[in-house]
Amino acid sequence: MSGISGPGPSAGEIADEPSMPRRQWTFMVYLAGDNNLEDYGRADLMEMKQAGSSRDVAIVAQFDRMQEGATRRYYLSSADTLEEDELEDHLGETNTGDPRELVRFMAWAMDQYPAKRYALVLWNHGTGWKDEDIYRIARDSNIYDASREGTLRTQTNGFVERATRPPLFSSTVNAVLARGIAYDDTSSDFLDNSEMKRAIGCSLFIAGEEKLSFLGFDACMMNMVEVAYQVRDVVEYLVGSQDTEPAEGWPYGAILKALVKEPTMDGEMLARIVADEYLASYSPQESLTQSALNLSQIREVVRALNDLCEYILEYQEDCELIVGRASRRAQRFSDADYKDLYDFCRLLYERSDGLPDLAQRAQAVMDLVVPAKAGRFVCAEGHRGYRLSRSHGVSIYLPAHELSPFYKRLDFASESLWDEMLHRLLGV
Repeated sequence: MSGISGPGPSAGEIADEPSMPRRQWTFMVYLAGDNNLEDYGRADLMEMKQAGSSRDVAIVAQFDRMQEGATRRYYLSSADTLEEDELEDHLGETNTGDPRELVRFMAWAMDQYPAKRYALVLWNHGTGWKDEDIYRIARDSNIYDASREGTLRTQTNGFVERATRPPLFSSTVNAVLARGIAYDDTSSDFLDNSEMKRAIGCSLFIAGEEKLSFLGFDACMMNMVEVAYQVRDVVEYLVGSQDTEPAEGWPYGAILKALVKEPTMDGEMLARIVADEYLASYSPQESLTQSALNLSQIREVVRALNDLCEYILEYQEDCELIVGRASRRAQRFSDADYKDLYDFCRLLYERSDGLPDLAQRAQAVMDLVVPAKAGRFVCAEGHRGYRLSRSHGVSIYLPAHELSPFYKRLDFASESLWDEMLHRLLGV
């Protein structure tokens, strides 16, 4: 490849030029395309080129592909071809499931394209907070071709191999914090919850930054209380879907055109634009969810949830039937263990006759979630389709039968009463 041509700077040009002011935004996209989503990754890169980088906004991406066994970085411009935006230093085969690779990409992007605000998009499959053997699930669902590698490694084998990493990213079976994204089929690996949080934190430390202004999940089922709470200290605004996403994902052209046109927008405005443009980009017949969360408000939500759980635990005999029915009937998503937080509390409220304190505490949680508007925890929300009609922007783990052994290691579980309530009341 010839490297960058046209209006885009070469790697290092922005950082090395003292007269060049910091951009308003650097928009980083980490495309884990070493899987069955590879073709959609190239299409999304072409959508980003519809806007193209400007003096105020740098649009950069790292794309790990399956077919070529290669990873490439891009500075996306309005040039005709994607190859014109490719940086000269090819990275060879990488493992997007290794948190060190995410650190390398983010540290490079923030060094070469310094800005006042940074956005990161994690692009791939997503499974909410859960840490399961996604490759076994994919085989069982006939969406993954195991013949390419023969016998796939189990998730446990992956954890054992990952234990050789430096301590910052150690992920043994006993220590892993459970949530998966950025799946890499060649390596049968993925970023778990702990790794994602630590990789972002490490990258920010290297760059001398406190938080990302924006973290986006162009992936499925990621907008959960558990996920949001895990990254609360390193991210200001979070955008994602409660349910599955169509394979086409985000409308990057519309999103980035808005950012380039108004580069002084803050993280909340960008988050709201993503949620709005995502819903607008699909036909009315498509079942969709998308929402934006203000993580500065999440501690208040967790405090209200703790008050609710505390009452339920104290008056367990009175609450057990009410909670059980609400958990079964609340709005569910493609993973039946994920329920809409507001809808669960609404059902508690409606069934709390004779328990005014239960109703009051359920209402307190609801008041923090709805209505969705600027300055609130759910600052933008949209959903479409009868199956998702009772969605309100954020999900929570409510299993019917079995509590994952990994759940207790999440920050949310260790710092709230939610997991204790699940154990005691639902018998899981």
